[in-house]
Amino acid sequence: MRRSFDPPGGAWAFALLLAGLLTPPAHAAEALLAVNAKPVPLADNLAIGGRVGAFRFLGMLVIPSVVINGVRLSQLSDIAWDDDSSTLYAVSDKGGLFHLRPVFRDGVLVDVKLSRAVPLRELKTDQPLRHKRADAEGLTITRRNNARGSGPELLISFERFPRIMRYRPDGYAIGELALPTPLADASAYVDENRMLESVCYDPRYGVLTMPELALKNEAPGYNRLYSLTGKSWRYPQDQNRVVALACLGNGEVLVLENDFGIHFWRSQISLKRTRLTDSTPADMPLQIQTLFTLDAGEGYQIDNFEGIAHHRGKRFFLVSDNNDLFLQQTLLLYFELVEE
Repeated sequence: MRRSFDPPGGAWAFALLLAGLLTPPAHAAEALLAVNAKPVPLADNLAIGGRVGAFRFLGMLVIPSVVINGVRLSQLSDIAWDDDSSTLYAVSDKGGLFHLRPVFRDGVLVDVKLSRAVPLRELKTDQPLRHKRADAEGLTITRRNNARGSGPELLISFERFPRIMRYRPDGYAIGELALPTPLADASAYVDENRMLESVCYDPRYGVLTMPELALKNEAPGYNRLYSLTGKSWRYPQDQNRVVALACLGNGEVLVLENDFGIHFWRSQISLKRTRLTDSTPADMPLQIQTLFTLDAGEGYQIDNFEGIAHHRGKRFFLVSDNNDLFLQQTLLLYFELVEE
């Protein structure tokens, strides 16, 4: 692991900046750490700008599993973009929170650097999350400036102990959101590792979330998309897992589905779109549009993609969870939705 520069104050000051324990002077440039990310192809026959359905490829990076201030940059489960600070936030299955800075050249993703790495902390004790309570899965930004004046507020959903928490960018918890009754009951899920994998925020419908797999009492072939206000919509789902949501406003929601099996190394992702309305009855399925599907069996170099973030315009990031296995990779994929 190399540094992009030798920051003022030496290595100890740089480590404190990354950990959020030292505030840089107002005149100082932000300290960035090069993590040795490398551009990699998505497929042998797909150049930059190439299309697959509505998908236009704009670069992909493989990110090494490095440890910064005791927090491993690995097992990334979701991401969220903050346009105010040009920061791509990422959370991990082990309770890490990372501030990433993508680097672009002519609109193509060519590198990513790190400005901060901190542990997520418990609400009441401020201690770092441990063991099963650290399984952060979904991430979104609800407000650009929270009441404490410390930048955006993050919402993070969890498995094992199902909950959605409010966090500051320094990893300290602000509060916990009340879940609808069906989601608050841990015994209602089919597995403790198939809980609240996704979360996003819609200005009209509020905080939205969906279990990775349908709750036990749902009819076969359907999951349910929940608003924390109590409203829900029936979502058609086959064998794929729902791993991420992206709210685009006006009730429009992108749903990232994943079919990944570590035993047979099958890897397939699909990005789907739906639109929420007040007039849709709770028992009527949502209308779903598949925007694109990428399948490793067709030559695409994909991994266990579990996170999505809207960047700007029609451009998005995807990130993969490498499960902390040497056979897998942390991939950061950049693409544009192009619809004719």
